[in-house]
Amino acid sequence: MFSPLLVLMPLCVTLVKAGAPAISYTLSMPKPATHLFEVEMRVESLPSAEALDFRLPVWRPGRYMILDFASGVQEFTAFDGKKKPLQWEKTEKSTWQVVTEGAAAVVLHYRVYADEFYLRTRGLNSDHAFVDGTSVFMYLDAFRREPVKLTVRPYKDWHVTTGLQGDGLHFTAPSYDYFVDCPLELGTQQDFTFQVDGVPHVVSIAGAGNWNADTLVRDFTKIVKEQKEFWGDLPYKRYVFLIECTSNPTGATEHLNSTIIQTRPFIFQDAERYRYFLNTVQHEFFHTWNVKQLRPRGIHPYDFAKENYSRELWIAEGTTTYYEEILMVRGGFNKPDKFLSDLADRIRDDRSRPGNSIEPISETSFDAWVKDSRGTEQQMNAQSDLYGKGANISLILDLEIRKRSSNTHSLDDVMRAMVQRYPLSGDGYTLRDFQAVAEEFAGGKLDDFFKDYIYGVKELPWEELLLTAGIQIAPKDSVKKPWLGIGLYDAGEKTRVSNVVAGSPAEDAGFEIGDELLAVDGYRVRQAGFSERISEMKAGDSLEVTIFRDDRLREIHVKIGSAPIPVYSAAKVKNPSPLQKSTYESWLGTPWPD
Repeated sequence: MFSPLLVLMPLCVTLVKAGAPAISYTLSMPKPATHLFEVEMRVESLPSAEALDFRLPVWRPGRYMILDFASGVQEFTAFDGKKKPLQWEKTEKSTWQVVTEGAAAVVLHYRVYADEFYLRTRGLNSDHAFVDGTSVFMYLDAFRREPVKLTVRPYKDWHVTTGLQGDGLHFTAPSYDYFVDCPLELGTQQDFTFQVDGVPHVVSIAGAGNWNADTLVRDFTKIVKEQKEFWGDLPYKRYVFLIECTSNPTGATEHLNSTIIQTRPFIFQDAERYRYFLNTVQHEFFHTWNVKQLRPRGIHPYDFAKENYSRELWIAEGTTTYYEEILMVRGGFNKPDKFLSDLADRIRDDRSRPGNSIEPISETSFDAWVKDSRGTEQQMNAQSDLYGKGANISLILDLEIRKRSSNTHSLDDVMRAMVQRYPLSGDGYTLRDFQAVAEEFAGGKLDDFFKDYIYGVKELPWEELLLTAGIQIAPKDSVKKPWLGIGLYDAGEKTRVSNVVAGSPAEDAGFEIGDELLAVDGYRVRQAGFSERISEMKAGDSLEVTIFRDDRLREIHVKIGSAPIPVYSAAKVKNPSPLQKSTYESWLGTPWPD
């Protein structure tokens, strides 16, 4: 409660350490349709303090973007242990300063508006609820390492699924950081349990769909076993896969002993789409080690009040993306030939992105907070890709280590050593640390490699290093493909421009991101039809494209160009050396086909 009769002067928050307080939370949701959570936070057995600064994080781990969760907080009040109102004021956008008046206990009550399922932060509606703790629960800086308790009062017959230890309604955590890294799914989700080496795992599915529980348990079990073999251990006592089936999935997020994955409801019987879903499972589960145990120094420990800058995010995200693909092949979920076909497309994408020759991946990592989430022309034309380019560099580094060590070592060894040498209990690692470990297994200095490809923008040596594993890269066709340099996507009944490549015919003609395409030469067009139309043309041909921009009908005249980067093929060499064969086999975990 804020009293206008009392002007609160800035207070120096001084705590006399006489013992740790008892911290507990209660979460209620009596009217889900309002999207309002009700939160109580109790801090008891407080040491002496003039005032306490209660804070709410401004971002959540796994999303390098300021989200300002305080924007959803309303009806904040504070009391002492005898229910006497305490004075308070906001001193910053995410800080509520409470004058304790010597109270041994402070109790907060506030509501949080939650309608952000798409951000995987906080969501509440009549069907279910999701809580990432950073977006809902406040904390005290001085006591972030103290144990916390949570009581949940679910709506009607809803139940709670979470990585927290508890009895279903009452949970505990050893610290605030641990607590908020264990999200909650609340509703009528179905939970299926399986074990790997005696460790329980849960597949929890919210929403209807054409999934089969036995199939999911079988494939998730295989993924857990494969990654446990890769890393050597399971760094948790229980793990939860939270799956939300939704018509508008936006991604997935890793957590300490769980993950939240959003997917469309009816992808599970389609082989290609289900494989893509399992790719996501591989990615998020790999993060259990790479990010949740092995963490860059710039984001360890988390500072929830501001951006946490790091030049190593390409390792956190890109290397994880690389291994999601490799482990899909090693685990038998993807065929080697399909992997090579996708690899050929990846090489073309890498060389077709102008930003890859402008922004080093170390800079992309550092600037993720201010660039990665912004969808502008510059994202492709002036920025590198944290996930895609990071994965590509990881692949090239893996083959470089295999080449130098005659296939006695690999990036696998580097990642396992990093987890052992830079545990979560330490200070985190830097790029210098990562380079030093990679050099150890490569058997020599990697200064030029890091200077060229990580701190620099030199084109990746795909052809040279893939030959190490007996893979030959070559253009598919001597005739260059017709090209406009424009990306499209269908959004409902509209087709819009998603990107315009710098120096392309589309840029020269004046296309902009967000343009709505209506027709080509007078005929209505959709994304697939437009691509087919371009593929049937040749360089020099012209098109009249009708668009809407700012509610104005416009005509754009554009000439087809020739693609500057060819379509590639990736094929196994005909007469591999013994070293090429052994490298291929250990790299992809599959025999060389004779």
